[in-house]
Parts: sequence; C-alpha cells; structure tokens
Amino acid sequence: LGADAGRLRDVSRRIRFAVDQARAFADATGGTLREYLDWATLQGTEGARVVETVLPETDDDAVRILTIHGAKGLEFPVTVVSGMTTEVRRRRSGVQLLFPHDSDTYALRVSARVTTEEFDRYEPIDEQMDFHEKLRLLYVALTRARDHLVVSVHRTTRVPDPNDRQKWTHAELLWAAACEAPHWEAFTARGPATPIGFDPPAPSAPFPPWDVWRARRDAALASGVRSRVRSATAIAAEAAERAARADPGLAKEPRDLELPPWNKGRYGTAVGRAVHAVLQTVDLVTGAGVDDTAAAQAAAEGVIGRERDIAALARSALASATVREAVEHEFRREMYVATALGDRTLEGYVDLVYRSPTGLVVVDYKTDAWRDQGDLDAKVARYRLQGASYALALSEATGEPVARCVFLFLGTERAEARDVTDLARAVEEVRAILEASA
Repeated sequence: LGADAGRLRDVSRRIRFAVDQARAFADATGGTLREYLDWATLQGTEGARVVETVLPETDDDAVRILTIHGAKGLEFPVTVVSGMTTEVRRRRSGVQLLFPHDSDTYALRVSARVTTEEFDRYEPIDEQMDFHEKLRLLYVALTRARDHLVVSVHRTTRVPDPNDRQKWTHAELLWAAACEAPHWEAFTARGPATPIGFDPPAPSAPFPPWDVWRARRDAALASGVRSRVRSATAIAAEAAERAARADPGLAKEPRDLELPPWNKGRYGTAVGRAVHAVLQTVDLVTGAGVDDTAAAQAAAEGVIGRERDIAALARSALASATVREAVEHEFRREMYVATALGDRTLEGYVDLVYRSPTGLVVVDYKTDAWRDQGDLDAKVARYRLQGASYALALSEATGEPVARCVFLFLGTERAEARDVTDLARAVEEVRAILEASA
C-alpha cells in the first residue's frame, strides 16, 4: 500500500518512525503487543506530543530547507548557505541580565541610565562571546557541504571597519578570511581583490524584453517536464506498445492456463525477482549455497513453497554454456550502467557482463515460460531493444565494443540462450528513439 502512494520515501520514513517508536516502547517497558497498541492509540489522540526525529534521506531528490541547528551532523552533496548578507544588529531588550563567571553577583541593565557597574565592565566580554558563537555557527553551516558549497558574498559599497569585525556580516567575514588564506586567488569585476578593499558588485544585466523572457520561460518549462533519464526496460516496453498499436494482433498474449502456478502473473514476477537475486549472490563457479539462498529469497518475495522452482531455474543458468564461458573471463553481475546521449541519460542494470576476446558480452536472464522455438523467437524480438540499450550504454560508458547480447531463458530443466542477431541495427534504433524523444 505504501509503494502505491506516490511518495514512497515519505511513507518509508513514517514506517521507520513507527518501527523506531515500537522498539523504544519495547526497550522501555517490555510491554505486550496489546499494551503497545493502547499506547500507540494514545499517541494519536488530540493534544498528545510525540517526539519525532526527522531521519535524513540522503538519496531523496528534493531540496531540504534547514536551520543551522537542524543541519548539525548532516552532510549534503550541494549546500546553499543563505542569509550571509544580513547586517549585524545587536538586540537590546529593556532589561539585560548577566552572570559573570568569576563573581557570585550579577550585572543588570534596566535602561541606558540605570545600570550596575558590573554590567558596564562585563558587557564587552558578553559581546565577544556572541561574536565567537557567530563564528562557530558559520563554521557549522559551511561544513555541511560534502561536494559543493554555494554562498553569497554580495556586499555593499561600504568598507567595513577592520578594527571592529563584530559588526561585519557573515559574507564580509568569509570574504576577508578567504582572501587572507594562503594559495587563495580572488577576482572581481575590477581584477584581483584585496582583503579589506571590497569592490562594489558589478552592474547586473538589464532584464530582457518580455517576449524574449517568455519564450525562454516556455522553453525551460517544456524541457523540465520531459524525463531526462530513459531506462533500457522502458525503451523495450514502449517499443512493444507501439508495435501492438500498429498491429493489434501482437498485443494478444497467449492464455496462461497451462502454465505452472509459479509462472503466472504477479506470482511469476516475484519468482523471477527471486531467481535474479539468487544468481546475483551465489558462486557462479561452484553454485554453492543455491538451496539456502533460494529459500531466503522465496521468503523475501512472499512465494514460500516455490523454493525448489527458484533453485531449479538458478541451476539451469549455472549449467548453461553462456555462464560457464562468463566465469572463465572477467565478469560483473548486476552492474549498473549509465551514459549521457545528448541531453538524455540512458541507464540500466545488466544481469551479467563478461569480457570475451572479441569484446564485451551482455547476458540478460529471463524467467518467461516458453513452449517452442517460435515462442522464443517472439520473445527475443520483444526484448531486443532492451539488450541493445544495455549494449549502447556499456560501449559509450567504457569505450569498449559490445560483441554480443545474449538472452538466457531459464527453465526448470534447461536454459536456452538466444543472441540478438542484428545487434548493430538494434543499437541504432535505440539511438533514434533517444534522439526523437529529445
């Protein structure tokens, strides 16, 4: 249900929060399930306060807006520190109270004319402590960046007093510190910059005419709504859909009444994922651990009872001539590959890749059921652009030629290997599809 909600990460975060709360309840009380449910119901009532820790999602493709204190301990690929140009204005409330560390008395300020002697003496120390706290917070903010740090050092034409840095903005402090650092080269519109001689900002370009601006905006919006990443499986699925629209007879799948239960519908998809996971994990040379891994993956995919079928499908792959040849050369399993083609990125996960004397060989496992050789030919035609997409991405990313693309159809008794016979032509078709989408 959570995966169907659209915002999977948000749902996952809530589930993790519920799990963490349940563990905390169990650690604190050792209560029963019924007691926990009663407690959870109480937490959902109006007026209840639940301490919720916001867990960082480092792979979430979104902008997070945090305070400096909220960002403590976290890192982000790109960090933009804002508010650097805010002028320092010391807040003075009607009544100020200080407690000197070397005295058991207090320092009080009621107004400009009503102060204690200790307050006038310790106020500079308090201001100095505020300044050091300001520097500390600036350091915390700037060190949240892992790869790129973006700050604004925009400054006014005012030249700050070099003897009173407590009144400098964060931008002025950062610029001066950078200019004073060794091996630093700073340039402005007027040439090399000096530590204190702040140059005024360069004049901004005038706004473009309305028609020009609107055309640029429309082009940016049109470009933004298009997906810039295309997967190999999506290209193959779209090609099959286009073929079905051109010839409706191609869309008619054979009825699966005669297929075994583990190879039907969603059940077959779960078994296929389990088989791929087994082949990703076990030793391809010896096949050790196939049964144990198959049992674990059957439980993970919710197809308990199909352990023997999963193990048999995996063994058919291990016994095939294709996998036997792969283990004799340098090979990689479940390898992610991506490459930029124009303004699009082509990506995919390749089940098995090995380097033969003639070039790279792409192997893609298929757990589809088949009845005869004609059925296999139809499936190869359906998947050929998927294999070609893998070949194109690999050749572009590595600079090495892809000699073959093999679909290994797995069965409980044997595996059938089928090559994409027109691989070069299929690769050019994928290029044309990407260019057309651009």
